[in-house]
Amino acid sequence: MKKVALLSFIFSTIWIVSILFVLSESFARFFMKASDTWQHVVSVTLPSITQSTLILVFGTMILTGLLGVVSAYFVVTFEFKFRRLIRFLLYFPLAIPPYIFAYVLTHFMGYTGWMQTTLRSFGIFAPQWFEWNRMVIAILVFSLTLYPYVYISTKSFLERFMGNYVETARTLGSRSTGIFFKIALPLAMNAFIGGMVLVALEVLGDYGTVVFLNVPTFSIAIFRSWFALRDFDSALRLAGLLLIIVFVILIIEHILRKNTKQVMPANIRPLKRKQMKGIKHIAILIYFFTIIFLALGLPLMHLISWAFITFNRIYWLDFGSQLYNTMFLGLVVTGSIVVIGFIVGNYTRLKNTPWSVVVSKITLLGYSIPGSVMAILVLFAFITLSRQFGLILTTGLGMLIYGLIIRYLGLGYQNIEWGFKKIGLKNNEISQTLGKTYLQGLFQIEVPLLKPSLLAAFALVFIDVIKELPMTLNLRPFNYHTLATQVYQYAGDERLFEAAIPSLAIIIISMIFLYPVIASVNKED
Repeated sequence: MKKVALLSFIFSTIWIVSILFVLSESFARFFMKASDTWQHVVSVTLPSITQSTLILVFGTMILTGLLGVVSAYFVVTFEFKFRRLIRFLLYFPLAIPPYIFAYVLTHFMGYTGWMQTTLRSFGIFAPQWFEWNRMVIAILVFSLTLYPYVYISTKSFLERFMGNYVETARTLGSRSTGIFFKIALPLAMNAFIGGMVLVALEVLGDYGTVVFLNVPTFSIAIFRSWFALRDFDSALRLAGLLLIIVFVILIIEHILRKNTKQVMPANIRPLKRKQMKGIKHIAILIYFFTIIFLALGLPLMHLISWAFITFNRIYWLDFGSQLYNTMFLGLVVTGSIVVIGFIVGNYTRLKNTPWSVVVSKITLLGYSIPGSVMAILVLFAFITLSRQFGLILTTGLGMLIYGLIIRYLGLGYQNIEWGFKKIGLKNNEISQTLGKTYLQGLFQIEVPLLKPSLLAAFALVFIDVIKELPMTLNLRPFNYHTLATQVYQYAGDERLFEAAIPSLAIIIISMIFLYPVIASVNKED
């Protein structure tokens, strides 16, 4: 056991040092002499992108929070027709990348789209708002694709702990509205805050959606400084500022969670759902069908119709190559993350020391860093290593794989760490009393118990990797295309219809991997 702990410590330390090496450059830039264009960026670009980014983030958080928590409350508290199906379908918008949904929604609301065409057939001419208010469309896109983060965390918490309080409140004559504001929302506040923070980080890290809708954000400013102005210094400084915003968000989350005191019931009572009838029943069905249609039905209907139109215009050999690259990249990165997460998670549970806490926090840090920031930091780190050792490290696939591992390790590690906490060390200790070594107990007894956590980590990381755009776009080798980069290229060439088939491939693969996770969550709840 001591040898395993020592080897895990050495591996974890090496990995953490490599992460810190990548992240250090963005902060080191603030202590160096600035480039000539940095003052222009500070005076002209920075105020506008800061304002636009904050509006986008907070607007999305408000709408996402509303959709997620209300949907979770309805599903947990009320019994209505199609509830089981609706509960299942509400997860699937996670499989649709926001940039793909942005392409569909922009076309739907455009002059030649279904909305304005239908309105004109009745003699109604839509105002310019439908087509040109890009910020509103961006907030709507992010809200409809990211609300499952809030829905999942809030729903799971309410299903476990709300039964004790709701039954008592109902016997005292409380109405559903009062139960929501006085019991459900305060009770699930920690889960709600966690989901909202994930939404904020996803919005800050997006590139494909904001560049298509031309919403000025930090991600766009970083890439324009990098490629258009050829000013690597300004790009790194902007990346550092975005990292500071991320850290501020994480600190605020920690303070809010710390100040939210909750008393969990000792004995959990199952919640008896209230049967909906009459107008309320119809209203709740309309609410859910509207969300599911907008978030799931609308993009799938458009993409399927576009796929039939462009079926004969697709170069299938190129599509096969892109599909292979996507699956290969996803499997390699995801497999590596599961292995690294398993080793680090095993170390942090064996050693309850200050260093193990640092290892855990830094491992989780990567997932909170936007892809645009991670791309530029990884590239600079590999350029530095190439100069130091006289090697060419920036032209292969290794740089992209390494960057994706750092970016998504936190997601996989979090699931694996939670699995280790659930099983504890008692099973391994019992196996050692029966003559087995620690490693034998780990692989023969604990790994089978960890199977749900390992599968969840694998599925969630794989889905994020195949949807990833900014890092893949900027760290890939020359002429290396995945489904995501091909969709982006089609959209940039104004060939939205041709983007349908690779977009559908991403969504279908994501749904396939998402299904067992959803089934496991619903079964546990």
